[in-house]
Amino acid sequence: MDEVIRQYFDWDAARPYFGDLARGFWVTIQIALLAELICLSLGMVLAVMRQAGHGATSTAGRIGGKVVRGIAIVYINVFRAIPALLVLVLMAGSFPFLPIPVIKDLTTFQIAFLALGIVYAAYIAEVYRAGIESVDRGQTEAARSLGMSSNQTMRLIVVPQAVRRVLPPLMNDFIALTKDVALVSVIAVHDVVAVARDAQSVTFNSSTLVVAAGFYLAFTLPLIWLLDRVIAREQRRTGRVPVVNP
Repeated sequence: MDEVIRQYFDWDAARPYFGDLARGFWVTIQIALLAELICLSLGMVLAVMRQAGHGATSTAGRIGGKVVRGIAIVYINVFRAIPALLVLVLMAGSFPFLPIPVIKDLTTFQIAFLALGIVYAAYIAEVYRAGIESVDRGQTEAARSLGMSSNQTMRLIVVPQAVRRVLPPLMNDFIALTKDVALVSVIAVHDVVAVARDAQSVTFNSSTLVVAAGFYLAFTLPLIWLLDRVIAREQRRTGRVPVVNP
């Protein structure tokens, strides 16, 4: 038991690296937030694209809608099927050799949040789509009867209600995204996991990895608590009995 404690909970072994671990976790948070901005924005675009052409009366509108929907469906299916780690390695390993200055000059930090944002946009798009399709069809018909166009109906009536309904799963996906930032260590981004592993290779002690886990717990547990409260509030609003973790 003493050896287990020494291997995983030796503060003397971890203390010299605490500052580096804190800076590494700040890198983790920055990547998570930037990737979240990308996936929320791109996910909404993809979700709206999946609704393109619905209610179109002209042949051109219906054909155009099918093309736009097809593009969105292909994107969503492809990036939900490919592991995020593979996308990271593909982008980091090929972008520096492409003859496009904007892409060629990207740093590994920028590639990290772009790759995660692109991958998670596919999942967020499906969350948004579920929210959009949960809005009562009668509201769409009422908006159209008042003279609103399809775009106005989607933007002013459907999307605001859909976003409110999908806040809990969006928060849950952000927690998952934050944990997946640990993958960026494979492309030489010095996040908290990379720093902890470097320290472990020097000290042959895993206490720095436990400290890294502690940083994740300190960040994600409040988010989980907040998520439970949001779900409970929504259940009270709809008249269901809330179930909240202690």
